Amino acid sequence: MADDPANRDADPAAPEDAVPAPSEAASEHAAPEPVPEERATEHVIPESETSEPPPPQQPVFDQPYDEPLPPELDPAEQYLLRVRPRAREQKRMSPGTRTALLGLAFVAPCAVIALGLYFIVKGGSPRVAPQPAESASVAAPQASDSPDAAAVAIVDGPPSLLKAAPADSAFGEETDDGEPEPPKKAPPKPKHYASVAQAAAESCSTASVDGLSRQIIDQARCIKPNAFVPLPSRPNLVLKEHVFPYLELDARNHLLKALDAHTSGKMTVNSVLRTVAQQYLVWRWSSNKRCGVQLATPPGESNHEIGVALDIAEAGTWRPALEAQDFKWLGTSDRVHFDYKGSENPAHTATDVLAFQALWNRNHPTDKIATTGKYSPETEQRLKKAPPDGFPLGATCAKSSLPKH
Repeated sequence: MADDPANRDADPAAPEDAVPAPSEAASEHAAPEPVPEERATEHVIPESETSEPPPPQQPVFDQPYDEPLPPELDPAEQYLLRVRPRAREQKRMSPGTRTALLGLAFVAPCAVIALGLYFIVKGGSPRVAPQPAESASVAAPQASDSPDAAAVAIVDGPPSLLKAAPADSAFGEETDDGEPEPPKKAPPKPKHYASVAQAAAESCSTASVDGLSRQIIDQARCIKPNAFVPLPSRPNLVLKEHVFPYLELDARNHLLKALDAHTSGKMTVNSVLRTVAQQYLVWRWSSNKRCGVQLATPPGESNHEIGVALDIAEAGTWRPALEAQDFKWLGTSDRVHFDYKGSENPAHTATDVLAFQALWNRNHPTDKIATTGKYSPETEQRLKKAPPDGFPLGATCAKSSLPKH
């Protein structure tokens, strides 16, 4: 059937100048169309290909922990790939967190210091109850404050003693020639003994015969005023407890010169004057190996009884100054002991023994003993019977009652 021209003109899909499509067989054997030379030269390399390649990403490390890893990796590599991202994420810290931590590290110590200062200022230091004032000096006549003046006044009451201070040297632990070492605990209230003999057997403190000793000192000062002269107070002089601060006049004056020449040093005196009653106690303690006393002189023979000896804690420190004032160090046998050699007493007449003999005769008119000032067996027998707290009749300065010496 011939094509109807009218129908051909009416078909819009078949224009007149359309080229018929080649068949499949012809397209297979057709040669490729050559690329025009101008289009080949117009190819431009993108700018991104000319710049440095971006750093390789590591998608494996950024994978979620639960995602499967490539199966070709061995277990060790899979473990590392799962652990390393976790550690890296834990170490990762934002700048804001870092700044906050640095600020906290600076502010925290400042807050602690400020809090401490606040409590210190608000609370204040703990308050201590005021302590009662101690006696600052030894009662003595006004004229005796001068080293060259003689003290002749009688002390009727017990002398006030300075508070003891702890020893600053190794000599503080040495046992002197009579005084027992002080107890570490506060001693109980002194017991009253019936006799000096009982006090020697049961006590370990010379304070047990304190009353009798004060009577002996008062009586001795009536007999010989310059024998026992009160030792005045000095800022650098400290007296231990139960120390009787009396010396023979010349010894006292030279001791004051040593103290006044070395005001920066402290002298702690453990013993100065010791009465015959006290000397009897320490002698018995030494003989019986009691109360820690290792060395003691028999009564009537100690230089402490005649007021020319003293025991000090800082013996090594004060030795040059005391030797310059005619004091002699006893030596290693008694490292705390010094004797004043300026006053010699060759007759060994102890004024304290003479004072005890006078007191005994006054209180025992029917049992009198010789007032010789020497420690005899008769004197020792009466001393052992004497009351440690003192006789009913004390010292007297009446000339009719004073023994001749």
